[in-house]
Formats: sequence, C-alpha cells, structure tokens
Amino acid sequence: MSQTLDRALKILDYVGEKPRRIGEIATFLDVHHSTALRLLHTLRNHGFVHEMPDHRYRLGAATFRLGFQALDAIDIRSVARPFMEKLHEQTGETVHLGTLEDNEVVYVEKVEATRPLRLHSRIGAIATVHCTGVSKAILAFLPEAKRGTILDGRDLARFTDNTHTTIAALESDLAECRERGFALDAEEHEPGIHCVGAPILSGSGDVAGAISVTAPLSRVDRGALLEFVPALLAATQETSKQLGWRAQ
Repeated sequence: MSQTLDRALKILDYVGEKPRRIGEIATFLDVHHSTALRLLHTLRNHGFVHEMPDHRYRLGAATFRLGFQALDAIDIRSVARPFMEKLHEQTGETVHLGTLEDNEVVYVEKVEATRPLRLHSRIGAIATVHCTGVSKAILAFLPEAKRGTILDGRDLARFTDNTHTTIAALESDLAECRERGFALDAEEHEPGIHCVGAPILSGSGDVAGAISVTAPLSRVDRGALLEFVPALLAATQETSKQLGWRAQ
C-alpha cells in the first residue's frame, strides 16, 4: 500500500471517531501540517471528509454512501453460515437462520444435526411466528409498532399445552426475551422439541434476523439447552458485527 493511501485511510478512521482539527490529524499521522492539509483537501474534494464551520473535519457523505452500498451487498446467509457451522460443532444440534419477510419469519439457512431424531424444517418454510425460538427472537427485538403490525389480527393457534395463544401472554414472554437477550421455545410448537434463539442486528441496530439452536428434549434437557446460550450469543454477535453492528 502506498504511503499516501495509507495515511488517507488512517485519516478516515480517525475522524470517524469524532470530528478533528488539522493539528490533531497532523499529530496523529506524525506528519507536517501542510502534508495533512493536502490529504484532507483531496479527501474533501471527493466527498470523503467534510470541513465544519469551526474548521474541524468529519466524515463526508461519500463514506456513508459507500457504507450503505457495502451493507446492501452483504448476503446475511453467507455471513451467518460460518458462525452457524461453528455453533453446530459446539452443540451437535440443528441450527437455523430466520429472517422477516412480509411479516412472516422464513427459514433461510440451516445446519442439520448429525444425530438421530433430525428435524423436518426446511429452507424457505415459514416459522410459526408466535411459538418458535427463531421467530420469537426476531419479534422480541422489533420496535413495538412493527411487532403490533405483525401480530394484529393474527390467530395464535395452539400447537401444544405450552403455546401462547393470547397477545398478552406472548408479549409477556417477549419482554422476558428482551431482558435476558435470547428467546426460549419451551416445547411451544412441538412436544418434546425445545429451542433457544437470539437476534442478529444490522449496522443501524435493526433486527436483521435470528439464529436458533433446536434439540429434542429426550437428548438435551432444559439445563443443557441453556448451556448452549453463550455459544449462540457469540454466533449472533459475530454475525451482527459482520453486518456493521457495533456494541454500545
């Protein structure tokens, strides 16, 4: 990499933290004031930095445009897949990736358990919105208004004795999901099958999808399932970071 390009990229990273004055930038780069000024003028002419009225420099519109273009080009499936595979290796159980499409949660990727008692979910199928781990992980972290739009008028059908069939009961469960950072499907969709799920966040902090780990109760009891949570959260956090999310 050329020295000029290296310095220009360092400037973008530096002023990305907060607006900086020319003297700060020159000191940071360990260059003469005039060298820093030439670099800033070039970056400003291309829209990558903006000079504020108080003569501090911040990131310009071109950096945001490139950032959004980069994020638009990211395929959540390809980003999440390696972290899903690692999660599968750590748990030995089925790992799902779901995204919200037209107010329905759809399975878009899956790593199948290698053990007996495999699940019959398939990529492209709709995950029941009120009683699966991947769906509840998405619902719980959506804005209240968006969640209301999804649930308004929806029939919360009973699949098991544990299924939430009222909005009030579901909202109470989703509040617990938000508090602990992950969702739990406690045999709510299928008897003998339980699941934990956690949200994936985009660079803007919006819910981009969710990853879940599903297992039969006959093989993995509730305590063992909850032991999967740290690995699950690591997978969703790493995927979120690849999508541009940063922890506050």
